[in-house]
Amino acid sequence: MCNTAAYVGTQTAAPILLEMIQKQEGIGGGHYTGLATIHEGKLHYRKVVGDSAHLRATTDAEELPGTIGICHSRTPSGGDVEWGQPFVNCEQTLAYLAQGSMGYWEGRTDTDAMAAALAAKGHTFRAVADEKIGKYPVLPDGRCVHMSELMCHAISDALDETGDPEEAIRQAFTDWPAEIMGFYLTQRHPDTVYGARYNQPVCIGRGSDGTYMASTPRAFPNHVAWQMWLPPSSVVAATVDGVRISSLGPADDAIVDDIDACAVRELVLARLQEGPILASNLFGPVKALSARTDRVVACDAFYQVLPDLEREGIIGHETVRVDGSAPGLSAPKVKLFLK
Repeated sequence: MCNTAAYVGTQTAAPILLEMIQKQEGIGGGHYTGLATIHEGKLHYRKVVGDSAHLRATTDAEELPGTIGICHSRTPSGGDVEWGQPFVNCEQTLAYLAQGSMGYWEGRTDTDAMAAALAAKGHTFRAVADEKIGKYPVLPDGRCVHMSELMCHAISDALDETGDPEEAIRQAFTDWPAEIMGFYLTQRHPDTVYGARYNQPVCIGRGSDGTYMASTPRAFPNHVAWQMWLPPSSVVAATVDGVRISSLGPADDAIVDDIDACAVRELVLARLQEGPILASNLFGPVKALSARTDRVVACDAFYQVLPDLEREGIIGHETVRVDGSAPGLSAPKVKLFLK
């Protein structure tokens, strides 16, 4: 699982976003990290192979200007630094990040056709590799390309065509569906973070200084008292003053969150009775609680239960380090235990 964060408000975004990502790392992500902001109509972005601490130590990401931004930490699924997120369009005026996989839509969404169509329009891509990486799409010239970079360019094209930033992400998501969520920024609308989800997690928080969004509420600062989960199959537009939510439109049929938080709580506590466990090893058992066989909304209840149990003093966690995605680097993993 990857980790995501977004902020739009009155404070400088970059340090807030890096803190939000650091709080999530170890549950997922930690292998590639990137950040994008907009300031005075210009897009700024930095990314590295490594975790948020490595991004801070080796770049000026924490000093990027602007009070709006998005941040991402991803899994070790291959590629060089360009395979980190966010991705940017050809003009470097739009930045996009995502979390998820093709899932149910693998074989139903023709990603190679998407790659060919965008290449035929003259788009150039940075997250490419001569060798095949995982199940990522293949360009007509035989190179592999990151699916989320294709989505970045698809959203950029849709924005050019429609002039409507919410319709742009809706169009890209419905034309090329996958089990994903995504956030994007654009210089054309420098005061709003746009996003959408099918079944991957997006939690929204509101504070006195603006609007926060993340994979999990554990990312939010302590003063963020109000929060809600973006419903599955939704589009969101977040500003300093609030959020606007609209329907994404179901792909095939409606996606329903049917995993009960009480059942997740019982499962987590039962597993921890057996001893400490990596948080990432609980995704499978939690997902199995759903009556669905595809497009499961597995993260919302799980990501809600963990910080609740920690606030109640029932469980604790420690961070262990594992091999990173480049020589000399390590990545964090969160290990949970009963107190």
